[in-house]
Amino acid sequence: MNIGLRRGTVELKDHDSAWTNLYEQEKQLLLDTFGNRIVAVEHIGSTAISGIPAKPIIDMNVAVESLDDIDDFIKKLPELGYEYIPERRYADRQFFPKGPSECRTHHLNLVELDSQTAWKNQLLFRDYLRENEDARNQYAELKRKLADEYADNREEYTESKSAFVLQVIEDAQRNDYE
Repeated sequence: MNIGLRRGTVELKDHDSAWTNLYEQEKQLLLDTFGNRIVAVEHIGSTAISGIPAKPIIDMNVAVESLDDIDDFIKKLPELGYEYIPERRYADRQFFPKGPSECRTHHLNLVELDSQTAWKNQLLFRDYLRENEDARNQYAELKRKLADEYADNREEYTESKSAFVLQVIEDAQRNDYE
């Protein structure tokens, strides 16, 4: 299986249709474990967009009612292989990676459904790229260039993509793409 990447590194793989199946399996595991505590689950990131290269890590957003009430997730997600990292709590999300640091396979973000930055913008970006070949091709080219430049610095790789990501979101909003 073409999944997993060492923490902090960047290595892109051609899109693999198996990533959708892996997401669906993980989604079902989460729904079976947490039931109605989960409001919605979405496959985000480049593994969710056919036609562009991606780090072989399944990114997911899991919407909950409130980030103030996630103690059960903090307790149960490690039983499913996710790591709870208290310092990876942000204003709009709590991040949980899955897999050992030498081979992360999934990134799960607990978010609130009404979060503009953590939920709505993530889906807007994904959906816009799915439907817009020019933007998708530009993003793929940028990702390849940055992956070559920052192969051992994922933080800089991610930061260097941010202006493009924000521009796509603005374009999508301006064109009432929601």
